[in-house]
Amino acid sequence: MKALKLTVIAIFALTTAALAHVDKAGKEERTEVKVNIFSHTNDMVYLQLENPADSKVQIAIIDQKGETLHSETVKKDLTILKRFDVSALPSGMYSYKVSNEDYTIIRKIEKK
Repeated sequence: MKALKLTVIAIFALTTAALAHVDKAGKEERTEVKVNIFSHTNDMVYLQLENPADSKVQIAIIDQKGETLHSETVKKDLTILKRFDVSALPSGMYSYKVSNEDYTIIRKIEKK
């Protein structure tokens, strides 16, 4: 009888552990932020962002001297399209930096 109880407990424990692993199998943890940054006109820059991670994302626009011209934090778990009017900025190269806790993307856009 004691052996039967131990066998049932062992089977229950293994089944529970196996089901817990199967439950997590469909949930992929991703920290990568997908970003597409493009300039449609010389005065507008678009930033398309998909943040699948459970973290906030920092967006920064940096000039050639390394000075941050714009900085903002967007909420977690979202897909957005941001539009930046850069008509007031002088010609030159600008860096667009998008990052979360684990991942950073930097793209350079030239304003003519």
